[in-house]
Amino acid sequence: MKDRPRIAVLGKGNVGSHLAKALEGKADVTLISSRGDIDLPGDTDVCLICVKDDAIAEVASKLNGFRGVVAHTSGSVPMSALEPAGCSHGVFYPLQTFSKGVALDYASIPIFIEASDERAQHALEGVADAMGAVWHPADSATRRKLHLASVFACNFTNRLYAIADKLLREEGTGIGVLMPLIGETVRKLGETLDPEASQTGPASRGDNEVVRRHLDMLSSNPQAAEIYSLLSADIYRASGHGEPDFQTDNDI
Repeated sequence: MKDRPRIAVLGKGNVGSHLAKALEGKADVTLISSRGDIDLPGDTDVCLICVKDDAIAEVASKLNGFRGVVAHTSGSVPMSALEPAGCSHGVFYPLQTFSKGVALDYASIPIFIEASDERAQHALEGVADAMGAVWHPADSATRRKLHLASVFACNFTNRLYAIADKLLREEGTGIGVLMPLIGETVRKLGETLDPEASQTGPASRGDNEVVRRHLDMLSSNPQAAEIYSLLSADIYRASGHGEPDFQTDNDI
């Protein structure tokens, strides 16, 4: 691989746009639409496929005859989805959430790499190095578990923020009032790296009466009540209080 790699990024969504920007000035990078026929620049070293999971194999098939290294950026799709490309291939999975217009510090983002051969391994390590990122090895099974854990830690947590925001907006405020609380929760977790030890709240204390009152308050929102009940019961058990009894007058 040349000192200044030539990298094609397929897909102009959040991930593709971010990776192309991160590589600007550090590689000869081209951002290309994944739709229709794909015409890669000559002497492309690495082609990163940044598309929806169910489109990866189709895009890979369009690259049959490419002589460089092809990699996708998905956490849940196996490396074997790239076999239709017929060349060295691998996975370049940045464990981060991407939103357009939000700058990221790639030195703090772990990149998980899987490669079909030594050539692909070397090429993908070079991409991570060009971005200033730290990479780690991870096969498809490990990456799927990472992706699953990320859904709990990021996507589900954000949904809980949305529910909290809606409850507060009904009272004329919003999620902003909770930012110091959210920040302190993340800070403590960053210090201890032990979510179990950092758990607080009524269910962790075994305060059934407070939980019941909260469930009564959610009686007009059965979906939020169900989420609250399930999470409270799990916290209650994990905190060593046995089986919970959160029965309310509304029989939630």
